[in-house]
Amino acid sequence: MPSETAPESADDVDPSTLPLPPYPPEVPSRVSQFYQQASDVFAFGERALTSRDVVRTWMPGRENYLLGHPDHLKRALLTDRETFGKSEDFRIAFGEGLVTVEGEEWRRQRDALQPLFTREAVTEYADGMTTQIHRRIDRWSDGERLDLQAEFTDLTLEVLFATVLGRELELDGDERLRRAAERLHGWFQPTSYVLPNWMPTPSRRRFRSGKEAIREEADRLLAEAAAGAPSDPADADDLLSLLVGIRESGGTDSAMLSDERLRDQMVTMVFAGHDTTTTTLTFACWALANNPSVRDRFHEEVDALGADPTVDDVADLGVTDRVITETLRLFPPVYVIPREVREETAVGGYRIPEGANVLLPVREIQRDGRFFEAPTQFRPGRWTGDLPRELHDFAYAPFGGGPRICIGRTFALIEAKLALATIGRRYRLEWCGTNAPSGEPPTDPGMTMRMEPGQRFEIVER
Repeated sequence: MPSETAPESADDVDPSTLPLPPYPPEVPSRVSQFYQQASDVFAFGERALTSRDVVRTWMPGRENYLLGHPDHLKRALLTDRETFGKSEDFRIAFGEGLVTVEGEEWRRQRDALQPLFTREAVTEYADGMTTQIHRRIDRWSDGERLDLQAEFTDLTLEVLFATVLGRELELDGDERLRRAAERLHGWFQPTSYVLPNWMPTPSRRRFRSGKEAIREEADRLLAEAAAGAPSDPADADDLLSLLVGIRESGGTDSAMLSDERLRDQMVTMVFAGHDTTTTTLTFACWALANNPSVRDRFHEEVDALGADPTVDDVADLGVTDRVITETLRLFPPVYVIPREVREETAVGGYRIPEGANVLLPVREIQRDGRFFEAPTQFRPGRWTGDLPRELHDFAYAPFGGGPRICIGRTFALIEAKLALATIGRRYRLEWCGTNAPSGEPPTDPGMTMRMEPGQRFEIVER
């Protein structure tokens, strides 16, 4: 295993004098690397980083550079982020939205949007969250077997549209929008990684179809919001109306909140705004079902509330909070962060060429035994001791880190806690699937980590 400290080359070292990182000693053959990545990217990542923190991996037409230490994450996301930029794929996919733009444009957008995602601001949408949570889970019945990932995908999209976009989706309808949101993951499917951006793969065609449907809906919602924009933006009932109101009142640079920019922001929000919570809730329910003692403590906590939770209860739900924190450690939805090197640089004594594709493996870092005891075990209690204070800042980074840390993390965490606690007061969820011999659930490493489709849980009324 590599050492706990990741030594960096001195700043004055000429990267051109350094060697490229080696291929993983455990998987030296390029052909083997390709097949192992294609068959099980998680197992390959663990194997590739067994004995070193910087490795080079091969796929047809490209090589990737895995940087597997928290120090590398810190450098790429914080201290040297100008060297590690976003690839052109993001701009092609999402236009000029916050997740894509860089430099001064990013700072301007972030400064404009950040006040809308503070904890105080997000709590204003909590009642809307709970309304949507109840709409969906009130339909569940005792003994029913549900694909919870599909249920949570619907739920989180309903929350997003109701609170952020001012549009309540039909529980048994709006299939075009639901299908469009799902298709936004198509651009980054692993099967497309090795192909040029112009090649119209099936997943990319689905992505473009989904993006167009979301943009059409954005046009309609923007027209409605502009027609009914309140004279005081603070009176807006949803985030989209608030942004339009700020623009109409001259409260910020109007170009930043043009219809085109807001369409890009909407596509970005739909893409990123519901998948994290879907994954977190699905795997949290799996973890509780597979750890009865933790589930008992969780039920005791939510039962003690005496009523369904509100946003005022969130801060006191310690067990629920630790369950979600540990779920995000083991199953981070964004399990790898891609970057592109803007100029040749040195990392850990190796040369990373200009234009190289860098992968920051969040999942493997968060499961590293150098930083977490029993790293593959679900232990929410680990977060009650000294660990949060002593842990490397970037050893736990499910929402990224640095200035570009996910702007919606507070929204996602409050939503997840309210949903999990509300469900826990009413139901016990039993896992009907089959775990791997390692004890892991069946996972699907697409653009974000998910459970394999079709996995079911039994709903048991309490």
